[in-house]
Amino acid sequence: MNRRYLMYVLLIIVFITGCGASGSSVPKSSPDWAYSFVIWNENIYEILEDEVSSEVIGEEIGEIKQYSDFEGTYSNGFSNKYPVGTKLYTINGIEISDFIAIKLGENKYIKAKSNGKYGAKTS
Repeated sequence: MNRRYLMYVLLIIVFITGCGASGSSVPKSSPDWAYSFVIWNENIYEILEDEVSSEVIGEEIGEIKQYSDFEGTYSNGFSNKYPVGTKLYTINGIEISDFIAIKLGENKYIKAKSNGKYGAKTS
């Protein structure tokens, strides 16, 4: 009988502590993405540290419309690193399907490498 009582008490404690983690003060998920990225034209672009000369920057193709440091499902114009309003550009002589440029400041740009369609499953 004592063992049965002890099992019930342990189950109740486990249940109560498990339920105590929910609430609005707990974030949905921690920001532990594998890399910093931008989503543009339904592709995910990994942000690289490689600078791009302003002389090879092409036309503006978009901008960051949504920023978050919490994991989730996002759409075009999202970044987990750069703020809303950050501009995105083509790089002359390089296909958009390979790389784009991100404007960081006056005449300062860095590359972002395409890693394929956002949300596409890889095997």
